[in-house]
Amino acid sequence: MDAVLVEASNKRDWDEFVQESPGVIAWHAYQWAEFLAKHCGTEFYPLAVYDGPKICGILPLYRIRTLRSGEALISIPHFVAGGVVAESPDVQQALLQRAIEISKQLGISHITLKQYKLKLTGPVSTDENYYNRELELSPDIDMVWRSLSEINRAKIDEARKYDLKLEYPSTDVSTFYGLLLRDQHAAGVPCVSNSWVKGLFSTGAYEIALLRHKGELVAATMAKKFRDTVSFPFSCLRDQSERTNLFAYSLYWQLMTRLAKNGIRICHSGRIPRTDAAFGYRLGWGGTKYSYYYQYYGVEEGQTEFSTKRGTKRQMVESVWKKLPVSVARALGPVVVKQFP
Repeated sequence: MDAVLVEASNKRDWDEFVQESPGVIAWHAYQWAEFLAKHCGTEFYPLAVYDGPKICGILPLYRIRTLRSGEALISIPHFVAGGVVAESPDVQQALLQRAIEISKQLGISHITLKQYKLKLTGPVSTDENYYNRELELSPDIDMVWRSLSEINRAKIDEARKYDLKLEYPSTDVSTFYGLLLRDQHAAGVPCVSNSWVKGLFSTGAYEIALLRHKGELVAATMAKKFRDTVSFPFSCLRDQSERTNLFAYSLYWQLMTRLAKNGIRICHSGRIPRTDAAFGYRLGWGGTKYSYYYQYYGVEEGQTEFSTKRGTKRQMVESVWKKLPVSVARALGPVVVKQFP
């Protein structure tokens, strides 16, 4: 059983697998190769195993170069997951072994596989510090409501007292990016570029949602849709006051309600640390809990996605970043983001 590279001329085989197979998520699609090449200069190695004329397993593999760690192979840079998808252990191992062979041919010692739900066996170390929840949506909104925590229901009810207007789907990328930049700067986090956000929007996979209170923008997010699922990346708020956080609950609930009526059946929480060290409005939505398995070949023990985003060094960087002028943070942010794929 051999894993082969799927040329662009045969990408229909790949995308048929992505559209039909369980375990596949949005970033497995072949289209992201062009997006990442344009914005990050990556090289794409789309590995697949065929069973007759059809693919039975895939691994999107990207070659990246950063100033921080040099060259590496990664299953999906700058997104949270998208690794090996194959039901058969034999196919899984064929894809893993082919990735290792390619790394040796290229003289690259590090491979990162961002797995969701599937934990590979073999010569890899594993970081299990993140999870996702999949909340089942339904046109029967009362059923969805009962899945939420008491805290979230109370927050949503309290937010109903305010004059909140949802703009969805919005085409106002500039307004969304302005709020995102200010939100992340206030948190001490480098922000992606405006061109990155525009690029996501132009793929058609991402939509913009803006929430206004008496005409003023108070919260926003992107709705990333794939098949009958949705998640809300890049959520951002005007400030971190108690009232504005209340508005975030309303933003999520209004989107869930509308999307459920439009045929979306699963809402993803997005990646959350197992410590639940996340904004409160991202927690408490219910749903089944599933693990991310970030698996590494040739990486020193402890050098993981989770470890690079925690600790006193990170806290010092955040403190310094908050003190930068917003204009400087806007210019430097995309450069820093690219170093942490």
